[in-house]
Amino acid sequence: MWVAAAGSGCAPAPEGGAGIDWVKDHAEGLRQAQESGRPALVYFTADWCAPCVELKKYIWPDRSVVEASKRFVMIYVDVDKEPGTLAAYRVRGIPAIFFLSARGGKPMAFSGDRSAANLARQMKAAADSFLR
Repeated sequence: MWVAAAGSGCAPAPEGGAGIDWVKDHAEGLRQAQESGRPALVYFTADWCAPCVELKKYIWPDRSVVEASKRFVMIYVDVDKEPGTLAAYRVRGIPAIFFLSARGGKPMAFSGDRSAANLARQMKAAADSFLR
């Protein structure tokens, strides 16, 4: 399972994730989603997490994922800096990715293989369902 992240304001993509504008503060990201009417993708990660490093290097920079990210407020949560956010989502392992409606509600967890094609497909489906 995977998810998205937090900090303060917008920041460039994590290493290797060129093209995605991450919001590095969870609360700010949720505020932006609510104000813009766009759904949020929340990515939980840590520098010490080997699978997270693989996502940063190979999945987030993928053209289809970058394009799909434009429909979301992309929230980057470093679990070492925001352990309370990790607990609030009841994340048991990272990387973890959740999709949220701009209005809030129950998060949808990303599932399946960690390929760029699968992530982009689920991002599109989540955005389509939230933006109806």
